[in-house]
Amino acid sequence: MEKRYFDVENQTVDVDKAEMVYILFCASAVFLITPGIGLYYGGVLKRNSVVQIMFQSLMITAAVTVLWYLIGYSLANSASGSVMIGNLASAALHSEEAKPLFEGATIPSIANFCFNTYFPVATIQIFVGSIGERGRFLPSLVIGLIFTLVVYCPQAYWVWGGNGWLLNLGELDFAGGGPVHISSGVASLVYSIYLGPRDKSKRFFAKASPMKPHSMFCGFVGVVLINFGWLSFNPGTLLAVNARTAYIFANTMIASSTGCLTYVLVDKMITGKYSLIASWEGIIVGLVNITPSCGYYYPWAAFLTTVITAVGTRYLLIVSEKFVDDSSRAWPVHGIAGILGGTLTGIFASKTIAAADGVTEIDGGWVNGNFRQLGIQIASWVVITLWTASFTAIICFLVDHIPGLKVRASEAGEEMGMDLYEMAETLDEFGNNYDEFFLSHAKRLREIADALEKGSGTVELLEGSSPTSSPRNSHTSINIDYQQKV
Repeated sequence: MEKRYFDVENQTVDVDKAEMVYILFCASAVFLITPGIGLYYGGVLKRNSVVQIMFQSLMITAAVTVLWYLIGYSLANSASGSVMIGNLASAALHSEEAKPLFEGATIPSIANFCFNTYFPVATIQIFVGSIGERGRFLPSLVIGLIFTLVVYCPQAYWVWGGNGWLLNLGELDFAGGGPVHISSGVASLVYSIYLGPRDKSKRFFAKASPMKPHSMFCGFVGVVLINFGWLSFNPGTLLAVNARTAYIFANTMIASSTGCLTYVLVDKMITGKYSLIASWEGIIVGLVNITPSCGYYYPWAAFLTTVITAVGTRYLLIVSEKFVDDSSRAWPVHGIAGILGGTLTGIFASKTIAAADGVTEIDGGWVNGNFRQLGIQIASWVVITLWTASFTAIICFLVDHIPGLKVRASEAGEEMGMDLYEMAETLDEFGNNYDEFFLSHAKRLREIADALEKGSGTVELLEGSSPTSSPRNSHTSINIDYQQKV
């Protein structure tokens, strides 16, 4: 025991306690992203399928965390290994986890494990949330766990691992534009196509069903949690506290706000009305855009690239929804935005900002005369896209053909709602049976009708439209005035 004590003491000699506390705080904040995704996705679904998605977010967090502890962390973060995947040196955290993972690092490997855990958790939840209103929970969990090992772990190692081939090629992806966002967005696209549209009369490629959000408040709280967590997600990835940390934080703030404003304005130009959902999507698009580049940009580049990505993503959403019913919209919001953000990194990455931590040396992008970088960025997202699409399709097919793991619910299940079909609880006391709701209000409705029949009430019909002339903006309302009985 005494020998082990001195071993731990030697392992921790280079640990910076302040930085370790900061990283553990960031890990706690990043945790909030996953329940935030559950609330966000749940808010934009019909109320009869909300509990399933919230339950899914908790179960994905639990299952992926355990898998990450057992082998995922070691495969994705090994200091040594092949060019494609790490080894099992840190499997189940059985090794010397009190010492830094890499030479010169100032936090112990165990703290790095805590912070990195919620990267795969968020990645999986982003894309398996596309089961909304039509997919079964258990197959989505199995698909997510296999995806973690087959897709996320190799890609994370390529980008951040000691011998990762994309890292050695010179690709710039600071906080996970490829392994997290492009990967989850592409997986959502493939999963949505495999599940088929919510309108079961159509197959595979079909126009997206219109959104019928059950709770705008639920979605609002979800996106606030996501935004808060991301303000630790990006800066925490540096695993240190210095001037570069502040640049990363500032770039993340600027990108989320710029994305929100730009996306909402473009959406207003397209639809003729302001949209709260558009503001949520704009925030996330801005954050996705800045994820691969936050540690390499001057703030002006964060602003400019976010404007470009937000405009491009909103217009490409129109095209996407003509062919794919992605209930989560993860493909355009994470996939397309991630591809645009990763590509622009090859142009605007600055070696000056990268060097602000006193350690990092890069050649930068076009702004530093490194014209080769754009090609590297494009090649990296092409490889990540192809790898993700291929293996996601294979995983979905294999799981779907395992007895008891049919990925799509029955037609009867979809009609009753996924909560009644799979869950022990529903969103409210009516159990998604709103006949009871209307019966409980029948007395009041009868009272209003009686008052109108006796002439003691009035009905006023109002028709009109907003300044723009699209059918979406026309409206009709009824004003009822009556004397309530006592």
